[in-house]
Amino acid sequence: RASADVLLRAFTAVTSSGKGVSLHAEFSQAGIVATLTEILMMLPAPLHNDTGGPWAQLCVSAFSLCSQLLSTVILHHAQLAAEFVQHNGLKLLQSRRLLDSSCTTVVVDMLLIISQLARLSASYYPQLQEHVPSIYEDLSTILASSSASARAKACNTIGNMSRHSDFFYQHFARTPRLIPLLIQLCSDHDPACRKFASFAVGNSAFHSPLLYNELTPAIPPLIRLLSDDDEKTRANAAGALGNLVRNSVDLCRVMIENKALEALLRLVQMRIPSSSGARDALLADSSVKIALFSLGNMSVHAPCKATLHAISASAVCETLVQICPADSQVHKYAVRLLQKLQ
Repeated sequence: RASADVLLRAFTAVTSSGKGVSLHAEFSQAGIVATLTEILMMLPAPLHNDTGGPWAQLCVSAFSLCSQLLSTVILHHAQLAAEFVQHNGLKLLQSRRLLDSSCTTVVVDMLLIISQLARLSASYYPQLQEHVPSIYEDLSTILASSSASARAKACNTIGNMSRHSDFFYQHFARTPRLIPLLIQLCSDHDPACRKFASFAVGNSAFHSPLLYNELTPAIPPLIRLLSDDDEKTRANAAGALGNLVRNSVDLCRVMIENKALEALLRLVQMRIPSSSGARDALLADSSVKIALFSLGNMSVHAPCKATLHAISASAVCETLVQICPADSQVHKYAVRLLQKLQ
């Protein structure tokens, strides 16, 4: 436990100083990932029925420190993430039921590892499916956790599991609680949960329309998130709404009935400055860019195109074209939307 604590503190200090870019080679040569994986396989895993005696508490503390060090190392470099898989790390997750641990910090560390693997490459998708078959039910349980940190990390994990392809879509659809809980978290009181839930919904709609029916109830909370204080959350919500019509016309009617197009356009309008000299905030706001891009996606469908004409979207775009530099994304996306509305 003491050794893990020292290593974690040293590694965190070095990497935060900006001098840790080459540490992955040293960690790889020293076999840190293999050693930590072996330690976690030998230590008693924190279980929900632990008695809580001194020995159990010491084991939980040691296990938690080792899992934190392992997740920190894996997030440091793709090579170390690959070594985790090579040394049966995914089998460790399943055999020790670490996503169902009684220790929230361990659960969060394991989510960080899975999320990183999913983010790095789609080549890890089949291995996650094969070696961690309980992942879908485990994610559902964590989405309902009392820990906001765990809920947010679970949302981010689902988002990254949908980053490269629709490989997991069918499995999400077959897990009864997963999508409803994810949608519910779009209205969570915790800002991080809202941000990552909207990210996960967006990615779950990006590659194919397979989950469109299940995701339809997400449309009203996503529209509300267009007014969120957090810029990234607004951008995620705007992107998710665009993705829900990206692959099919099926949800256009629902979008129109819920006035999603008006809400997206209003997000843009509210950030148009009264004078061209105050346009920096507009140009820097990612939610404005994504809202315009999503409106462009919607405009390819005749019902949405008619609605955009009715709410004078062209006039808003013309204003943006006039006040924004030609090389800015806001200008480019405004021009794109104008062209699609012709």
